[in-house]
Parts: sequence; C-alpha cells; structure tokens
Amino acid sequence: MDNYTISEKSLETLENNIWDVNESNDQTFLIKKCHQLRKKRLGEFSIEDFRIIIGQHISLNFLTPLVLDILSTNLFAEGDYYKGDLLQSLLNYYRILER
Repeated sequence: MDNYTISEKSLETLENNIWDVNESNDQTFLIKKCHQLRKKRLGEFSIEDFRIIIGQHISLNFLTPLVLDILSTNLFAEGDYYKGDLLQSLLNYYRILER
C-alpha cells in the first residue's frame, strides 16, 4: 500500500480494529488523544499528532513510512516541544527495539 493510500485512511480502518473506548472521566489527556488520533485520517495528522502516537508505540508499521517522508524534507520537523522532536520520538521507539 502506498503512502497516498495510507494517508487517506485512519488507523482504525487500516488495522480493521476499533478500540473499545471507556468514556470515563478518569482517562488521561494522552489516552483520550490516542483514541481520537486512531479515528483521524492520517493525511490530516499534524507533526504533533505523529509525535504523540509514535511516542505511545501505536501502529508504527503504518506511521513510519509517512514520518520518514516528513523527515526527508525536514529532518528537524517540530511538534509542540522542540525542533527535531518527531525524529527523537521515532528514534526512541527503535532504540527500545534494539534492547
């Protein structure tokens, strides 16, 4: 599947997996945000959206090619924290895999 096709779909659609959401008030901002992002078309993701969901190690098989496209044009793409935070999130994930 090419990046254009992937970017037209949500993670829920790509994975054919809808997470059961407990709409309780005790969910953290991060939990709520990740559930929202799984429903959002990947083509509508901001740099910060990618940074957040990659930081939670969600659906990297679909997200990595899209993020690499972003990083190929701007290695220091910036979410809400600092220049290069998207790259750092991706590197952190792969660093964990090496252990």
